Amino acid sequence: MNTNTYFYQFLEPISKELALLAKELDNSIFSSPRTMLTHSRVFIENILQQVTKAEGMPEDPRTGLKERLDLLNDQGYLIPEIRDALHLVRRMGNQAAHDARMFRFSEALLSWEALYSIVKWYVEVYGPVDVTVPEYQDPSPQAEKTFDMSELEVRLKGLEDLLKNPPQQAETPAKAEVAAAVASPAVEVQETPGFTPIRTITYKGRSLEIPYFLRDAFLLPQRFDKSETFLIRLGAEQEARIMSELPGDLDGLHKNVKRYNEKNDEQFFEELGTFIEEEKVRRNLTLKRQGELFFFYKASHIVVTEELKKVPLTAEDFTGIPSLLRQLNEDQIYTVGQLPMELVILAKYANVGVGTVEKLFDQLKAKVTDKSVHADDDTSTERKSFKKWESLYVKVKMNGCQSIIEGSSVPAIWKEALKWIEDNRLPLYDLVKAGIILGSTDNGKRYGIALQPIHPDQRPFTQLHTYQSQLTGEVYYLETKINPKSGLETLGKVLTRLGVEVDIPLLKGK
Repeated sequence: MNTNTYFYQFLEPISKELALLAKELDNSIFSSPRTMLTHSRVFIENILQQVTKAEGMPEDPRTGLKERLDLLNDQGYLIPEIRDALHLVRRMGNQAAHDARMFRFSEALLSWEALYSIVKWYVEVYGPVDVTVPEYQDPSPQAEKTFDMSELEVRLKGLEDLLKNPPQQAETPAKAEVAAAVASPAVEVQETPGFTPIRTITYKGRSLEIPYFLRDAFLLPQRFDKSETFLIRLGAEQEARIMSELPGDLDGLHKNVKRYNEKNDEQFFEELGTFIEEEKVRRNLTLKRQGELFFFYKASHIVVTEELKKVPLTAEDFTGIPSLLRQLNEDQIYTVGQLPMELVILAKYANVGVGTVEKLFDQLKAKVTDKSVHADDDTSTERKSFKKWESLYVKVKMNGCQSIIEGSSVPAIWKEALKWIEDNRLPLYDLVKAGIILGSTDNGKRYGIALQPIHPDQRPFTQLHTYQSQLTGEVYYLETKINPKSGLETLGKVLTRLGVEVDIPLLKGK
């Protein structure tokens, strides 16, 4: 098949618009499963409208897809196989339009196969005699994203330098190996495009690695709570508008503007570290869920569903932020879908601070959760449970360095946290040996992490995950049959006992 042809081109004699819509659905399967599933509803709705017209049935433009489908089925125009295929496409499309979860390629492919059955039936029953439906053909995945040439050159140079100057082997196996493990950073090849360290920014002996994808990132002042005004002043002097304008050493940066001091340099360095970690989380999210739309607010995000886009920005839908709503409407921003991806930008409006933006974000998040539960007439019964939070994360700070530990589930974030704890050489083993009780206190009766998958009352772990210690080699057993709230509380307790400063925004106000 050459570049000028596509699988559903045979539909053009019947409807060129329908054929081109099918082409776009094909293109979106691997780039955005949500888009493919959502817009497949329009495709089958058009087909059913043509069937209604062909059978001479009265047409009512107000008739919904499910109502039209049921009507044609009741009249005997649909065979069971096609009826089921239509319902599958409709249900999956409704879920994609309402539900904030990540949709898989396999779901889009399942809908794609159902669409083929529907089209084949429609052409054979209602189409021209001379139109032949080809055999089913799987769509082709698009080429994966590759490294930008500039980043690839950095990677190659680093590897070439490593070949020329290989790490020295330890002469005394035991003591030297331990010293090297503590003192020497491990050589790591980043496999994800964009994450190759491109430069280092330092401040008084501390350092931050800047990944390639942030080399020219815009430093939006509103992303830096304590340094917002400092950044604005630096930007006015063309000293810190984008990452590449920052000096390699931030010590003395305050000298470029009046009435600032070393404390401002230190605060900015710390917030820059948080900014980099938040951007890494966002980058991983957008790479993992390509084709999805998001709203970001600091370290949190919301999946922008089709239904959320349509919500009007009115006082009836969003309470406690009248000034922001008025100014948005004055700028002809009337629906949620017109909001910027980076919500903190909205703090630019008069008398609108980050607190107001946070109120908007929380109400948007509540609407996503509500829509996920009440998605459609029958999808809500199919999905009997839902995650309270789209993702789990905690902010940690140790020795002045800030990081974000994130995971899509309790097992995922626990494993990431255990790895972070061991990377920082904290005494985790003693806590695990004693048995870490689930929850924020030690009053519970179940272990969260232990050396054996047995609770204090001798009951086995209900939902078992394992983590192999990088330091001791032992297997730690994780009881993950718990809700996300308890999982975050347990993690917060462990990190605090290890002397780590912990901030868990998801638990605030809960």
